[in-house]
Amino acid sequence: MIAVWLFTVSSVLAGLGILFAFKRLMRGLSYRIKRNEFHFKGLQKDQIRFLIQVGLIEAIPIFMIILGFMFMGEESLSIASLIVPLLIILAVIVFCFLQIQKIKAEVMEVASNLNAEELSYVKSLSFIGYMTVLGIPILAIVAIFLV
Repeated sequence: MIAVWLFTVSSVLAGLGILFAFKRLMRGLSYRIKRNEFHFKGLQKDQIRFLIQVGLIEAIPIFMIILGFMFMGEESLSIASLIVPLLIILAVIVFCFLQIQKIKAEVMEVASNLNAEELSYVKSLSFIGYMTVLGIPILAIVAIFLV
């Protein structure tokens, strides 16, 4: 049972931590747009900073997942005991998706005066947010089904 909870806690930490870093990135982008300072060099620095933060945030959850795999096979679990951890992970995924949609809508509202290329950059940043937030929780779900 300890492995399942290690997977669950790792997905919560990674999902919420990366969501926090993504919100900071998008708020910085919104601030740049409001001040008419939208240029790609500054945005590249922000994006590099975001990806470094993602790497640092994911360090502890990845370690927890490795520990979970080490403890995996020690106990036999029923399907009923896996429902609560799965629901927690799914709740984190849904919460993160809704928050990313919300911050994307806020930035798109501010970014109405940008050209098509700049708007596509903003949209691609939101897809990066989705994928970075989903990585560890999807891995945790798969790992729980392997238990």
